[in-house]
Amino acid sequence: MTEITAGAADQGKRLDQFLQEHLPEFSRSRIQEWIRAARVLVDGREQKPSYTVRSGDRVAVSPAAAAPLRAEAEDIPLTILYEDESLVAIDKPAGMVVHAGAGNHSGTLVNALLHRFSQLSIAGGEDR
Repeated sequence: MTEITAGAADQGKRLDQFLQEHLPEFSRSRIQEWIRAARVLVDGREQKPSYTVRSGDRVAVSPAAAAPLRAEAEDIPLTILYEDESLVAIDKPAGMVVHAGAGNHSGTLVNALLHRFSQLSIAGGEDR
């Protein structure tokens, strides 16, 4: 548990912005998840990420570890342009996320490729 007391310079900032400034090792989206999960209390009360911080607010944070990013095979149609034993070229739809990340755990290109090919290269790292 971490407790941060807001100062005069913090007055008027959004709660998520205030915490990201004081806890720069965490992304703002991760902090927003904590706020929504009641892992952040302002003077003992739950607030929204958009809550306006006031000087003197005591903000208690119980950080949570990020959920591991694991891609699961999903039956998502792909347009294959070329394929051989070591390479595949696809026509990726605009807006389709490539791999899992904050807020994107399904519907990704990697999920579709895992369904079609069962196994992928780990050249960019196991999670990529």
